[in-house]
Amino acid sequence: MNEMLETNVFSHWLPLALFALVFLYLLIHQQFRLGDRSIDEVTMFLRRLDWTEVLEVFDLPRERWLKTSQPRRQYRRTMRVRIHAAREFIARMYHNVRMVHEWANTQLRAINGKPEESLTDRERQIVTLAQKAVEFRAFALLRLFQLTLWSVLRIETWPLAAVPSIAALRRCGHQGELDLLELYRVLQEAIARLALARGLRFHDEVRAGF
Repeated sequence: MNEMLETNVFSHWLPLALFALVFLYLLIHQQFRLGDRSIDEVTMFLRRLDWTEVLEVFDLPRERWLKTSQPRRQYRRTMRVRIHAAREFIARMYHNVRMVHEWANTQLRAINGKPEESLTDRERQIVTLAQKAVEFRAFALLRLFQLTLWSVLRIETWPLAAVPSIAALRRCGHQGELDLLELYRVLQEAIARLALARGLRFHDEVRAGF
């Protein structure tokens, strides 16, 4: 009887405890966001990327070559490192896009309610930037979840035929129609164009940091 009671109590309180932990995490995480963000408060928080390294990790021919040219043990070690690298790169991209998205949302508040036909070219660019940022963050978050799961499950130790492609993660959508890296570059170009209004030096600073 006591065992049944303990089981019922455990099954009842466990979901509530998990919900409370998630809520607490989100509440704490919210404190690291700015309600309003200026363009200067974007550049100081950007996390730089070496684009050559990013492209190497998400290069499918390169990944296939490593699989066929390296001894199995070495290849598994290589895959472990590449999983960590891919997660790091996508996390930096996600962070940078979040900074830009928060700035764009700040700008959108000033034009909220304006008829679409009355928007200036700059305002239209900001609206498009915010839309693409939402799309990127959704797909990037999914990839981060996948890479975290792969790391926890030590997927590189599975039979080689079952080890998924890291490079292929750049393709998103139902049929892989969206390239995550290309979308990031589109956002990079968009924020750089908007930063040009502050001068060429500031434009170059934004572009280099993003």
